[in-house]
Amino acid sequence: MTVKMKDTQPSMKDLLTHVKDPIEFQEGETIKGVVLFVSKNEVIVDVPNVGLGVVRGKELYNEEYLSGIKVDDEVEAILLDLDNERGMIELSFRAIGRDKIWTDVKNVFENEITVDAKIRDANRGGFLVRVQGVDGFLPASLLSPMHAVKQTGIEDKSLLNQMKKYVGQNFKVKVISINEDADTLIVSEKAVSDELAKEKLSKYKVGDIIEGTVVGAVDFGIFVRFDEDLEGLVHISEIAWKKVDDPRIEYKLGQKFKAKIVEIDNENRINLSIKQLLPNPWVDFASKTKEGDKFVGTVSKIVAYGAIIVNDDDIQGLCHITQMSEEKIENPSQIHGILKIGESKEFTVLGVDVDEKLYLTLLDFKKAKQVQEDLIKQSEELSNTKEG
Repeated sequence: MTVKMKDTQPSMKDLLTHVKDPIEFQEGETIKGVVLFVSKNEVIVDVPNVGLGVVRGKELYNEEYLSGIKVDDEVEAILLDLDNERGMIELSFRAIGRDKIWTDVKNVFENEITVDAKIRDANRGGFLVRVQGVDGFLPASLLSPMHAVKQTGIEDKSLLNQMKKYVGQNFKVKVISINEDADTLIVSEKAVSDELAKEKLSKYKVGDIIEGTVVGAVDFGIFVRFDEDLEGLVHISEIAWKKVDDPRIEYKLGQKFKAKIVEIDNENRINLSIKQLLPNPWVDFASKTKEGDKFVGTVSKIVAYGAIIVNDDDIQGLCHITQMSEEKIENPSQIHGILKIGESKEFTVLGVDVDEKLYLTLLDFKKAKQVQEDLIKQSEELSNTKEG
């Protein structure tokens, strides 16, 4: 006698109904199992007293969560279907994984723990990063001195290319803001470097001499890195004793030199000086110069009250409008008829004072002194009149 079998095999749901004291599962319920197999495409889980379950595709959640799952681990998953096309239980790590990752992220944020941020891409505002399995942003303003791009005056495309060289690297950061609803966060690399710098900076004081390297140049000065990750600013006024118009011309990226620490403020910002380690040309000039001496210089600027004259040693002096001609100059525009920018001329020193000010004249010295005295007298009379 031939016995005919049904064409269809019993489903997992059917089998569960014939189990003594069957375990009741509902879709959306959290169940536990032991990992039997792990690959980048799927995870096979043994659910005790039930059978095999599979987690696959987008239900694996993400690579970071999957990388933490190993064979023989006990895991939790959400039940999606008791019987898929392979006769297995369909499971998902998505909700479980997200909850676990955000628990870890909150712990990192609340306890200010330093973590790795993988640089995924760059734009002019900063870096797109991946931290603890969550997408985030690292603003350019919150980069450490080691990675900050400070060179200005270059095209945006060149700046972006400099930033893109960091893609794929890991930076040490702290999480400073989280948005669980949007699955995003903001991180700071500077917060980590500041901690390290504060510890290193404790061994330095104002007056110390450091040797550093130029890592950036801007209109107002140059940035100098020393002791690996400490960074200071040499303001344009502290680069040289002479007038500096563009710091980028005076010093180039990668150039090394010594500088003096002149200030460490409450926020651990370091101000440096190069010129304070150089001889002051004015001191030598003032010690050798007296009234009546000749001064040969070039007209560098003409202003409403006179002309600025500079010699070959970058000593700068003023020839006042009253010291240019015996005839009274009624309009500053007349100066251009007496002196021309770029013209080299011999002047007479009218005075050298302690404030590094040099006064020059084109007049006969005796006449120039009389003009100067008359101006002083007029100024005093005007002051007394106002006070009266």
